[in-house]
Amino acid sequence: MGKREGKVEGEEREAPLHGDVLEAIVSHVSTMDLVPASHVSKTWRSAVLSSLRRSPRRAPWLFLHLQSSRDPSKASTHAYDPHSRAWTPLPHVPRVPPRVPVPLRSSPLLHALSISRLALSADPFGTAWRELDPPRVWRRDPVVAAVGPAAVVVVAGGACEFEDDPCAVEVHRGGGWEEAEALPEVFKGSAAATWLSAASSDRAVYVLEKQSGWASRLDPETGLWGPTRQLRPDPSVCLSAISFIDHERLVLVGLCGSDSDSGLRPESLKLWEVDSETLEVGSEVGRMGKEMVEGLVGKEEEGSYSWGMSSIGFASTAGFGYVYNPANPRKDIFSCEFAATDTGSDGGCRWERIPSPPAVVEANPTHRMVFRCSTVGMDELKKLLRPPRR
Repeated sequence: MGKREGKVEGEEREAPLHGDVLEAIVSHVSTMDLVPASHVSKTWRSAVLSSLRRSPRRAPWLFLHLQSSRDPSKASTHAYDPHSRAWTPLPHVPRVPPRVPVPLRSSPLLHALSISRLALSADPFGTAWRELDPPRVWRRDPVVAAVGPAAVVVVAGGACEFEDDPCAVEVHRGGGWEEAEALPEVFKGSAAATWLSAASSDRAVYVLEKQSGWASRLDPETGLWGPTRQLRPDPSVCLSAISFIDHERLVLVGLCGSDSDSGLRPESLKLWEVDSETLEVGSEVGRMGKEMVEGLVGKEEEGSYSWGMSSIGFASTAGFGYVYNPANPRKDIFSCEFAATDTGSDGGCRWERIPSPPAVVEANPTHRMVFRCSTVGMDELKKLLRPPRR
């Protein structure tokens, strides 16, 4: 009898997981581990797919590319998965083309520009790159954006000192670079990606001067800018940024402050919807309280605040966004989930402080840091986890 009982107990221990129990386990697996989990067996693969159908992981990831200032070929990428609420180092990315060993930038498209090539990457992880001839105007720090399904590429501003027009704009439609109307006159003193926030849709490219709030829209089909407006729905806004939170909704983020003996005192951060055709600012869709703002830009120390003139970054897609401090990525980073416009709600957004960036950021304070935001699916993960070609 004891022998039989022992055999039954062994069979129970080896009984395979299946059905709702297995799916419940899979629902707690980190997104990065879903691909290897789906390779365990057909049952596990079915459970992974069923779990994703029931609870799609729609929240986009935040990517942080680190690159050595001395040797641009030395780069690494870390990703924050909102489902797992953790940062993960990604294997063998970004795979920057060897002919373009120069600094990575994202404004808003991840790119690397050398004197001989312009390399672009639109996939979430920076594993696949498209290479083009460089623009005719030599540039150091341009806005680079892709527009529409045909991936029309726009480069704006950022021209070197010896070029005639720092506001020069060029458009690449597949057959070569074409000259477009230069950035409007209001951008002449700050026509570089460092001072601009940029966004793109299927129809246009948008630029916003972070300090003054001047914004304009480029139609790549006509090559013309307009309208040009100053986006200042609150007079206390001192720094701002723009981004699309989905295909249609353009959002303005404004860091609000007041004058004090130690300079500008940050007090709140507000968000407004912007009409993507007229650039008219609409209703407020959310705001961040003072305590969170202090975590974002830093508290007052020795009579001054530890925030620079480009200390507001906003990356968003799929109804979610991340607000961060590009001048000091070691400060707090916040995610926000926007209320859908078709739910009948009054709008607004839900804030969450995400874990601090990985220790490698603290260990390499001089490294270039590039943020971007993108949705991630199983197809992208399969490509990422595929061993690199030798």
